[in-house]
Amino acid sequence: MPIETTNHAVDAAAYFGEHDGPLASLARGDVPSCFAGLDRRLNSFLREARATEAELSMADGPDDALWERGRNEMAEIVRAASDLHAWVGTQRCAVDTCECRADRLLRLLLQDQHVAHHAGYSPQLQRVATLVIGHSDSLPFSFVHSRNHITHPVRQHGGWQARLVTSAGATPLYESPGYPGTPLRLFYEDTRACFEAVIRALGR
Repeated sequence: MPIETTNHAVDAAAYFGEHDGPLASLARGDVPSCFAGLDRRLNSFLREARATEAELSMADGPDDALWERGRNEMAEIVRAASDLHAWVGTQRCAVDTCECRADRLLRLLLQDQHVAHHAGYSPQLQRVATLVIGHSDSLPFSFVHSRNHITHPVRQHGGWQARLVTSAGATPLYESPGYPGTPLRLFYEDTRACFEAVIRALGR
C-alpha cells in the first residue's frame, strides 16, 4: 500500500533487514538530506528481486508448496520495495547537499502528467545532454538543458534553458532567473516554472 508518512517509510525500510547502507539508516529513523543513495539501493534491490521473481514464475519450475511459497514471498518483497521506492521519488532533498540528477524533479513532474519525454544524447559531449519533452519525431516538442548537460547533481545546478521546436525552427521558451548562475535556493520553484512553461507551449 502507498507510504504516506516518514514513520511508515522507516517501518518499510526495517522490513528489508539490512545491516548497513541507506536502507539500514532509514530503518533506524535517520531520514537523509538527500535521497539519491536510497533511490540507487532500491533500484538495485528491485532489479534483483524482479529477476528472482521471474525465475520463480517460470512455467517449467516445480509445482509444489515450497516453490509457491517462494513466489508469494518474492511478490511481497517486490511490492514492499516498489512502495518505498515510490515514496522516495516524492521526497525533497536539501538542495545544497543533493546528489540526485538535476532533471529528477522535472522527470517526476512529467511522469505525473503522463507527458512523453526521453533523454537526448549528445555524440559531441558523449553524454546525456538534454531532456526531450514530447515526441521528437513529431512537432511541436521541447528540449531542456542546463549548461549543456542535465546529469550533474542538483547541488551543482545553475538553472534551466528550454526551447520549443516547431516547423519554423527552435525558439527560446524558458530561461531560469540569472541563468547560468540561478541561485540554488530557487531550484524547486524554478524547475516547476520551467515544467509549466513547457506544458503550456505543448498545449497540455
